[in-house]
Formats: sequence, C-alpha cells, structure tokens
Amino acid sequence: MGEENNKQGPWPTAWMDQLPSALLLLKGSEVIQMNGLARFLFGWKPEEKGLDLFKGNWLVWKEEDKVYFDMKWSSIEEAKRMPVRMELEASRDGEMKFQVELRLSPSPQKGLDLLQVVDISEQRFRQQALQDREAHYRRLNDIAQEAIVLVKDSVVLDVNSRFLVMLGVEHPEEVIGDSVKQLGLRRIGNLEPIEGSGVFDRGDWVMQNRNGEAVHLDIGKGRLDDDSEVWMMYDVSDRKRIEFDLIQERERFRLLVQSSPNGIVILVDDLVRYANPVAEQLFSSSSEGPEGARFSSLFPESVKERISQSSTQARQGKNVEEWELELPETGKRLTMKWRLTIFDGQPAVQVNLSDVTDRHSLMQERIRAELAEEANQLLTQQIEQRIAAEAALTSATARMRSIVESGEDFIIWTAVRDFEVTSVNQNFVQWLFPKAEKEPVLSGLSGALSAIVKESEDKNGFDLNDRFNRALSGQPQRFEWSIESPGQSERRWLQLFLNPIESSEDRPEISAIAYDITERKRIDRAIRGALKEKEILLQEVHHRVKNNLQIINSILNLQKNFVEDENAITGLEEIQNRVSTMSIIHETLYQNTDVSSIGFSSYLTRIAGNIIQSYRSSTMVELVTELEDIQAPLDQAIPCGLILNEWVSNAMKYAFEGRENGTITVALRRVEPEDKPEEEEIQIEVRDDGVGLPEGFDWSGRDSLGLYLVQALSEQLDGELLAESDGGTRFLVSFRRPKNLFDG
Repeated sequence: MGEENNKQGPWPTAWMDQLPSALLLLKGSEVIQMNGLARFLFGWKPEEKGLDLFKGNWLVWKEEDKVYFDMKWSSIEEAKRMPVRMELEASRDGEMKFQVELRLSPSPQKGLDLLQVVDISEQRFRQQALQDREAHYRRLNDIAQEAIVLVKDSVVLDVNSRFLVMLGVEHPEEVIGDSVKQLGLRRIGNLEPIEGSGVFDRGDWVMQNRNGEAVHLDIGKGRLDDDSEVWMMYDVSDRKRIEFDLIQERERFRLLVQSSPNGIVILVDDLVRYANPVAEQLFSSSSEGPEGARFSSLFPESVKERISQSSTQARQGKNVEEWELELPETGKRLTMKWRLTIFDGQPAVQVNLSDVTDRHSLMQERIRAELAEEANQLLTQQIEQRIAAEAALTSATARMRSIVESGEDFIIWTAVRDFEVTSVNQNFVQWLFPKAEKEPVLSGLSGALSAIVKESEDKNGFDLNDRFNRALSGQPQRFEWSIESPGQSERRWLQLFLNPIESSEDRPEISAIAYDITERKRIDRAIRGALKEKEILLQEVHHRVKNNLQIINSILNLQKNFVEDENAITGLEEIQNRVSTMSIIHETLYQNTDVSSIGFSSYLTRIAGNIIQSYRSSTMVELVTELEDIQAPLDQAIPCGLILNEWVSNAMKYAFEGRENGTITVALRRVEPEDKPEEEEIQIEVRDDGVGLPEGFDWSGRDSLGLYLVQALSEQLDGELLAESDGGTRFLVSFRRPKNLFDG
C-alpha cells in the first residue's frame, strides 16, 4: 500500500483520496489498498500492509454478522453479487469505539471488491439523544401535577396521565382524536393574553369528568411552531372550595361583629378604620363619626394619654389590662379591651367597648335593695318594740310603705300562706294589672299571683310553692323565676328574694323583692353561643392542620420516587411515620366533640398499627395492646405518639432479623404514686420478643436521630426513660400529671 500502489494500483489514488468516504479495495477478506480517509478513520500508517477484514480489532464482528456476510456475499457467485450494507462497531488504535456502516460492492476489476466505510456514530448518537429526550419529556409530562393536552385544529393529539386521572379515563386512546368540545369544557371567566410569556390564552374553565363531577380548571394555552396548542390545566377545585368557605366564614364573622352587643373598633395607627353599629351609636355625639377619626380624639383630654398608651402597647403585642371610663357628653360608662389583630393585611388594634351604664345602675339599685332589706329588718324590730302602740305601728307602717315605693325598678310585696297578698308597691300592681283603670283589691292581687305561680311551676322545674313555704317557715330564699305576666309579649326572668317577717302573731309572713334579669339571661345565652362557635372553629383548625400534614406526607412519598439511595429512602419513610403520628392527633381532635383532649388508647393503637403496616418486612409481626382508658391533652399526646413511633420503628427494623414472625406489645397504664397522692403516673411501654439490644448500646443519641428525639421528647414531658434487654427489648417512658386533670 506504499508508493508502488499509488503509481500502478487498481485505482487512481490521487483523486480517491479526495472522496468524503473511506474506501478499501479487498481481495477476499484482505485489504490490498485504501484511501487517505480510511487511514485517518482507523488511525493506520501508510506503510501498514496485510490487513484482514476479519482479523484484528479495527472491526468488531459478531458471529451472526459473519454468518450474514457469508450468506450475502461469500456464498454467492461473483457475477450475481449485489451491493450489501451492514452496521458494525469499529475502533481506532484499538481504543476509541464508534459506529460505522459498511457498503460492499463488486469492483470493476475481476476478483476484487470495493468496501466503503461511513462513520455513523454521530448520527446514531443524535438518534439516541432524540429518543432519550422524547422519553424524558414523556416522563416529565406523566409526573407533572398539571394536566397537559396537545391540540391542533380543535382536535386532541396527545394527553398526559394527569389529564386522564382528571377526566376519569384510563387510556389516552379514549380521548386522542376527539374534538375539544367532547371534553366537556366550559368557560366561566374572561380569557386574557399574557404578553411575553408564551401563553396566549388564560382563564377559568369548568370540565365535567366521566363520573359526572364538575372540575374547576385554570387553563393556559401556548402555541407551538407547527400551530398546535399546548393546554396546561391546573385543578383549582380545592381552591374554589376554599374560596367559597372563606367567603362564608367572612360573612359569618361580619354578621357576628355587626350583631355583637358590644362596640367593636379597628384601629390602624390610632385611626378608626372600622366601627360596628354599636360603636357608631356609642360615639353618635361626635361631629364626624368615629370612622376616619383619631380614636383618642373621641375621648376627654383627661384620658387621651392613656388611650394612646394602651393603643401603642396593643400594637406591640403587649397585654393591656381592661379599664373603665365615662363619656362626659353622654354619661355612658364604657369598659375597654385591647388586643392585636390583622386588618386588610396589616397589623391593627381591635378595641372592644362594653356599655356598662346599666350595670352600674343595676348595682346602685342592688344597693338600694340591700338598704331596703336592712330597713325592713329595722322596721320589724320597731314593730316588736312598739307592738302595743297603735300610733307607733302606724308610723312604722308608713315608713315601710315609703321604702317599698322608693324602689323604681323593683317589684315588692308581702304575703302569707296560699299567696295571700298583704301589701304591695305600685310596681306590683302595674305588673299584674298593667291596664287597670282603678287599683284592684288585695284579694284580686292574691288570686292573680297564685295563678302565675301555678302556671310557672312546670316551666321553672321546681316547686315554687315549696320555696314560699320555706320562707314562711323562717328560711330566706333566693332564686330565679321565669314567668309570663299579663300584658307582656315575651317570657321574663326575675331574681326573687324571699325573707321571713318576724311577728308575734301566729301568722307567718314574708317580704318578696324581685327585679328583672331578662337582659342578663339573654347576654348569657349569647356568650354560650359564642363559646360553641369557638369549639367549631377549633375543630376546623385541627382539620386543616391534619390535611396539611397529609399533603406533607404525600410530598415526601413523591420525593422517594426521585431518590435511589436506600438510606435516604429509609430516612424519608421515618419522617413520613413521624408526620403521620402528628396527623393522627389532629384528625382525632377534629372528629371529637371535645377538642381539648383525645383518647390515649385508640391513638396509640392507630400509631403502632400504621407503623407495622408501613414497613416492608418479610417477618409477620403481631401487635398486642394492653391499654387503659386514659385521656390525654394535646401537649402530652404529640410527644408520647412520637416516642411510640421511634420505639415501634426500631423494633420493626432491628428486632426480628432472620425470623418469620414476632410480637410487639404496647402497654398504657396509670399508676398512683405514694409520695404525691394528688398526682398520677402515666406509663407507656413497648416491648418485643426479638434479638434484644446490641452489647454496649449507647443511649446518648449522638449517632441516632430517633434516640435524640426520644430523649428530647421525654424531657418535654418531664419524664423518665428505661431500656431493658432480656429475651427481647423493653422500652418504658413515665411521667406525672395532676390526678384530676380532666375532671369537670
């Protein structure tokens, strides 16, 4: 293949070296001549000779390739041979590997063959990269959280797996080729182009899936170079539902604030940004009204500085003591409560204003009633002292009458057995006979009072006659009485005081003083309703926390799909178990009517069962429980649940290696300590019948996150830890708490 061949070889070397392909002239399998590109392609030197097609490592022949070559070329007569193409792996200098295409054809010279070699490695690389890229994008489409639909001319070309789930079908063939109208899509919002984003159409849609359910979607459209469209669909059904719930919640809050019996004012930097109707009425004397005014300007100069200080302290999150003041313009007395809140996304101060003017008046009347009672007792003493003197008796009776009639808001009367009225004040007459043209006689008053008492017995739930008889026998009585008196449109509540009147006559008599507490009862009902609504809101909070923890658990589960390291996967599973433990507590709380505590036994059973099921173990593990019925508050239940999670997980990982079955026992008991009878000791125990703890087991937790968590959580409970290993492993945590923690 040297200069001799260049001068008289079978081909013109000079111009063959200019060809873009590697050419080799063969005689049988022996290479007798090659062009320059062939030498370059395989790294041959010009002086190399005697190369063989099947020998050496410059062409890698598989056995099936040799058989194919023999069938297609060697075994056929030279006159009948046709060009043959085949792909092989080649090498340069025995090191660099690359793909080539062999094109073998007969040479014009008898007994010689022409072999053309084309380097196709870059072509194959590009084809493989394209296939890999297509598989990669298909995989991305399938794992995407949003649904993706490829559309051209309103016809569905392709969809990802998320869209199939959203629509409620199993195979892409069920929708590919359908028109967009057949997907059941309907616009519900305006669509606007988004400039510079690649999205030319975006808006809200509703799609009815194959189950007949409405799915709310946020759809963005992008156009590709071939005029096809990519529809990105985000399922916003949960968001729409949350938005609706939020609107409902805001409306309930607005109605609550608007109907509140107290004034409510929202301050931002001392400016009144909101005032409910009660607050508006309280400051109705203001020339401009409360909203938009400085809060301190609504009050006298003597309290403006204290108003500003209280507002500043509340904005800083400090506790502000409730205090009381009087508005000089109206004479109203107010109590003020301050707390930090959020208004229109910024820190604000909420001031609750309670009008206690009536309460002060009521206190004054109570004082007057007490004075009247004292005067009654004094009058009784005077009667005892002057029983023989008619003039003194008349004088004392007149004084008593004066005192009785002085109570403007009180109903006062005296009576003997069978509700026979002996004396009354004018309020008593107006109560029984509001429309009487002339003052009724005492017998008529007695009959009316007796009828009211008999009608009220069933509705009050106790024997009113018995209460009157006790007072007549010398036992003072104080109770609340629900009545429906003549001329009243609604049932009223009275607080009644019955006091015996001491007399020398053998005719026991009592004095009765009653005042109206209907308004106080109404306020009490409102407070109880607010407390019930608070319980409902707390249950909703626990429900949402549980949902958020489940979302975190799902994210961790997805993350495992992208992790190949087994240790990392195990770590993620341990985190999932801890998150599930906390999720169980919040799920239990929102399902309970009592959101302050949960049943310890059922909670621990669920945690242990979930952990055993979550581990992929060949060992059949039986869960045995020995649990007492014990309640636990949230600050005890969460640490105990996490401790149980670590211990049961440890048993599942290490206790039963090489075994077909095993047993894990979870125990919960209550122990009464001898040193402090007012406390109780709670013990949680986890034991197994496995291989036991390794020799030299370190409790420090320096090498184990689980042990570190157990120690930290035990310190949080102010508890004690115990570990034993004898024919298995036993872990115990114990802590104390007040014995009657959940009484009442």
